[in-house]
Amino acid sequence: MSYQPTKYKEYLEAMHLIGCKHVSTPRQIKNGTRVFRLPFKDAYGYDIDFAIYDSGYVRKLVKYGYCPCYQINKREKIDGGFMKITTGPHSGLYRKRYDHSKCVLIKGNGDRLEYLFKFILRNYFVAKPKFQPQINMDSLNRMAKYVFSEFGFDSCDSDTQDRILKRIQE
Repeated sequence: MSYQPTKYKEYLEAMHLIGCKHVSTPRQIKNGTRVFRLPFKDAYGYDIDFAIYDSGYVRKLVKYGYCPCYQINKREKIDGGFMKITTGPHSGLYRKRYDHSKCVLIKGNGDRLEYLFKFILRNYFVAKPKFQPQINMDSLNRMAKYVFSEFGFDSCDSDTQDRILKRIQE
């Protein structure tokens, strides 16, 4: 665990490089909470804040709605198993507990900041690919036939082929 302070410092510098600000209050720092704010706002005009806690949780803080925050830690599924009923008319019988999941807590402070940094990069900075039409000979021939009134892509002149390719890529 001796590498945690250097790891924390390294990822704190990386957070500053992508524009995240450290906006914790002195009380939060005293309690072991670190809050980071992204350099842009969400679709509703609110700041996007994340918090890491000494307890091992990493959460996204929400400024609107009824839910103040939600956990972004990884989840692990837990089998409920069976429980023996000891009292009442059904004593001696077994009952199935519900299956549920729990958060996997992240132990080190540097590991929590690394997890948050990777989460932010994955969800806010990597471009989500839009629907890209698949370009193959069938789609080229279809475009040439129905849009440009040609017999096929191969029978078109080079200017028409360029227009067909631009039209498909739009």
